[in-house]
Amino acid sequence: MRSRLRRVIPLLALLACVWAAVVGWLSQKMVMPPRPRISQSARTFLGADVEDTARGPVVAHAVPPASTAGLRAGDRLVSLDGRPLGSAAALAEAVDAASPGATLRLEARRGEDGVLVDVALEERPVSPADLGLPYRDVSFPDPWKLTLRGWYLPPPSGAPAPAVAFGHGNAADRRHGLDLAWELHRQGFALLLLDFAGRGESDGEVITLGAREAGDLGAALDWLRGQGDVDGSRLCLAGRSMGAAAALLCAGVRRDVRAVASDGAYADLGEVVDDALRARNVPPWLVRPALFAVAGFRAGYRPAEVRPVGAVARTGARLRLAHGTADAEVPFRHAEELKEAAGSRATLVPLRGLGHNDPRPPEEAAALARFLREAVR
Repeated sequence: MRSRLRRVIPLLALLACVWAAVVGWLSQKMVMPPRPRISQSARTFLGADVEDTARGPVVAHAVPPASTAGLRAGDRLVSLDGRPLGSAAALAEAVDAASPGATLRLEARRGEDGVLVDVALEERPVSPADLGLPYRDVSFPDPWKLTLRGWYLPPPSGAPAPAVAFGHGNAADRRHGLDLAWELHRQGFALLLLDFAGRGESDGEVITLGAREAGDLGAALDWLRGQGDVDGSRLCLAGRSMGAAAALLCAGVRRDVRAVASDGAYADLGEVVDDALRARNVPPWLVRPALFAVAGFRAGYRPAEVRPVGAVARTGARLRLAHGTADAEVPFRHAEELKEAAGSRATLVPLRGLGHNDPRPPEEAAALARFLREAVR
């Protein structure tokens, strides 16, 4: 018997060490995923947003240096450095491969006329200026006295306008909302794109997958109310993934949120973690209690209480629940659970064939902006 115990005890100790290592590794992914930063986003920049059409690659928007060189929206690009240009991707590859300060010669067709321009590429970080939109860097405190940083895009008119605060995903930063910026600006909104605490350029080291991020969005709404060009009675929230969950949680405790545009929110964080564990053939009962205890201790929150499905039942805001039907990380049933809990105040928008992190089609930004515009009339 003793000899058997001597053989079993080392094995049990090894299994306990493996279990503890797995819990520690998973808690690290929960509270400190990769952290992109605007200050590290410098890249070679052309200044032309080019789309593939039946006529070939066409300039959708142009800003400096492309607009300074002479390119305009609607120009059809036919050659690059004297060689035929077949697609927007080919142009993007050439820009990525070029050095800052290099010059690309682009031939374009503008109606019946031909245009030949030399564009001197620039190196600069990503910003709303890439879309030709005005903005300024801003900062303000969150409820835990950490400094949040972001971009404020004022409304196109000087009169007090409706405003949107956008929350990004867990391994992203404020850039996650840039795809919506043009359409929201066109619809007359002010827009605040912030880095959550522990993300991007904001203070802090850890995230809470929606719990404290909801408070960050509340601080963003308070900051917006203090701007002279914002109508404080027409405030909205939007978000993607963790940011969407945070927006729903925030709307559940505030009465000044008119509408929420959610994309990829989870109904219950526990369900997401259980699904992820099962996908790796790990029984949730074996890991999740310890994982939530460790992650909660490290980040100062209770993961089991991150349940947007409870918040949507309390909010009076109108909700747009967009969700990819092919989402493997947060299955589509989460959107259905949120819709059921919210009832008639929510509109469910299936994004056919799209996964959790797949790019959204351009028409999705336009539809989201229209929804928010109608909600604040």
